[in-house]
Amino acid sequence: MDTTLYRQLVRSLVYLTITRPNIAYPVHVLSQFLSTPRTTEYAAVLRILCYIKDTLVHGLHFSTHSFLTLQTYSDADWGGDPTDRHSTTGYCLFLGDSLIFWRAKKQTFTARSSTEVEYYALADTTAEVVSIR
Repeated sequence: MDTTLYRQLVRSLVYLTITRPNIAYPVHVLSQFLSTPRTTEYAAVLRILCYIKDTLVHGLHFSTHSFLTLQTYSDADWGGDPTDRHSTTGYCLFLGDSLIFWRAKKQTFTARSSTEVEYYALADTTAEVVSIR
């Protein structure tokens, strides 16, 4: 197996994760084998390439007319789960017009007010934004 070709393919895939974040984890795993790749890792790289070929229209699209500003939206419901009265927090991050991250999760506590729920939702969102820097 050609180690140089494997390295070139993985490096190209790393670059491609900018617009295809769904392949970031498998590419990360495969990049750990740059020094001594086996045939199984090479087969995985080829499988990712086939996946990309079959899903060319998928991925993030950055418009030339869009400013690359980071925008964040956050929301929460107050006691939305009727069984335990826990709230659900949701947030999403946009880079320009492209959605780059989203999450919805159930909070681990029972809030006493809608203000408290929204505060925690904003705190979770802020923590996520700070962690991606």
